[in-house]
Amino acid sequence: MTSVRNRRKQKSSLPRQTRRLNDKRKKVRILSNAIIAAQWDEKLTLSQNYKNLGLTARLSRPSGGTQKELGKVTQSSAQQQQQQQLQSSAVKEAKIVRNPQTGEFERLEYVSTESVLDAPVTPSVTAATDVVKQLEQYAARGERTRERSQSEREQYWIEELIEVYGDDYERMARDRKRNIWQQSAGDIRRRVLKWKKQNK
Repeated sequence: MTSVRNRRKQKSSLPRQTRRLNDKRKKVRILSNAIIAAQWDEKLTLSQNYKNLGLTARLSRPSGGTQKELGKVTQSSAQQQQQQQLQSSAVKEAKIVRNPQTGEFERLEYVSTESVLDAPVTPSVTAATDVVKQLEQYAARGERTRERSQSEREQYWIEELIEVYGDDYERMARDRKRNIWQQSAGDIRRRVLKWKKQNK
């Protein structure tokens, strides 16, 4: 006989905690593109992999999976000249200008006794990686994917509609008995034309 505590544990609706977390983690498998699949590192997160490949995982702000890089910001020659001008002139105020839509930092407006100087901060554009170049070459080829072929059941259904209605697609669309998926007249017409092209 089991003890009262063990019986309570068996009846409990709460899930028991286990340490087998790796079984629950899903591995990302790239099946759509062979170029990306060859360069994919399973030890990194999706965002880190995309960053290494020179791609973006999200068009908006990244939500996670990346580490903040702490380092010196490289300045352009124009920004260095503006800094030298600021150091030489008597600066009294500096105003932060933010993007009204996203709220991100755009530039600093320095107000001096002589003039107002704008110092826009522009992110450095990274050069295209080898993966990006390969993907661009692949896209430039213009290869089309294989067109969907009609199944035997679909061909039988189209033959049945043609036998009854001929080329009257409006009546085919209204037939509740044969058109059980409620396809529109235009959709049936496209399917019939494709069937006629295949069965010439």
